[in-house]
Amino acid sequence: MRFAYWSREVAGWVLVAAGLYFFWQSYSLLLNKRVFEAAPVSFIGFIVFRGGIHILKVAVAAQAARALPEVAAQTAGRRVTLATPRAIGPTPAENVLPGPKAGRVAPIES
Repeated sequence: MRFAYWSREVAGWVLVAAGLYFFWQSYSLLLNKRVFEAAPVSFIGFIVFRGGIHILKVAVAAQAARALPEVAAQTAGRRVTLATPRAIGPTPAENVLPGPKAGRVAPIES
């Protein structure tokens, strides 16, 4: 089971490195003014790089999931307290509207 985690980790880093290699190839093609050849290479690099990042995320999630039973066993005896609920409703106008708080409008002097 431990090998599956490391194989995902290594595969993810290999794909990230391959994606960076494709980006480097695209950059070198652009330096040689080969724009039409660089576009597909950069697209391939983007896909491979994103695939490597995704596999790395899956490897980290698998490692966290493997450690979950130990964490759950440590917190099994704790009592969970919920926050006190507060009313959900419209906000009073005096808290929203700017101006005098007394409810009177000052006369405009001309």
